[in-house]
This record gives sequence, C-alpha cells and structure tokens, in this order.
Amino acid sequence: MKAEMFTFVVSRLRPRLLALALQFNADSDAAEDAVQEALMRLWTAWERLAKEEDAERLAVRLTKHACIDAFRQSQQQQTVELKDNAAVASEDAIHETELQQALERAVAALPTSERRLWTLFAEAQMSSAQIAAATGIRIRSVSSILSTARRHIIESLKKGGAL
Repeated sequence: MKAEMFTFVVSRLRPRLLALALQFNADSDAAEDAVQEALMRLWTAWERLAKEEDAERLAVRLTKHACIDAFRQSQQQQTVELKDNAAVASEDAIHETELQQALERAVAALPTSERRLWTLFAEAQMSSAQIAAATGIRIRSVSSILSTARRHIIESLKKGGAL
C-alpha cells in the first residue's frame, strides 16, 4: 500500500487504538505511548501489507503487545525498587543491631554506680526523682551521675565508631 494511505488509515484508527490502550492502562500518557509505539511498528511493516484490513488487524495486535510490554517493564521496575528498598531496610537493621550492641558494651563498661543508675533510668524508665527516692541518693547527685554516665556512653560510642 502507498505511504499516502498510511496517514488516512492512522487518522481513522488512532481513536480506536487509544481506547484499546486505555483499557489496558488507565494512565492516558502510557496509553498514548503504547499507541505511538504500535504506529511506529505499523509504519515499518506498511509496505508489506496488502490491504487496509491487514493494517487494522496488525495495528490492534501491535497496540496490545505495546501495552503488555509497557506493563512488564513497569513490573520489572517495581521489582527492582522493592529489592532496593529491602536492601536498604536490611542495612538499616544491621546498623541498628550494631548500634545496640555498641550501646550495651558502653553501658557494661560504666563504673558500677553509674551503670546501676543508668539502668534504672534507661531500662526501668524512672525519672531522676524516682531514682533518688528508690536509692536514697540526693536528686542532684542522681542527675550528676546520670549526666556523667551519658557522657561516658557517648564517648565510648564515638570511640568505637558507632556515632
């Protein structure tokens, strides 16, 4: 068939192909891309087609295949993104575990009095006033000891490379 006929056939087929592509994909831009891809492939086969009906059948088939290809590509992209997110989550979990272990080592290295008060503060979630009441140590002393313990823990974490 002649090249002039291509323009006529495409202008008549385009709305039908676009409606077909929209059935596959609700995104109008993606549907338009699929139709454009199908029409480019139709153009490469145009000279070998004998009748206009052959062009219509081929255009419909090419549009379907273009929609399926686009869907597969989006699925592959989503799979890659999920794998990337899983890798980041895994790295975060490893980092969190390493940080927790470094914190436990830092607390274990504290002097006994600091470790005891720190444990009441961090693990038992007691306030300075509650720790003072429970231990009989003045509240100012409790606050001072906790501040020193916090400083020792931070120094230990920095020294170990955890911070």
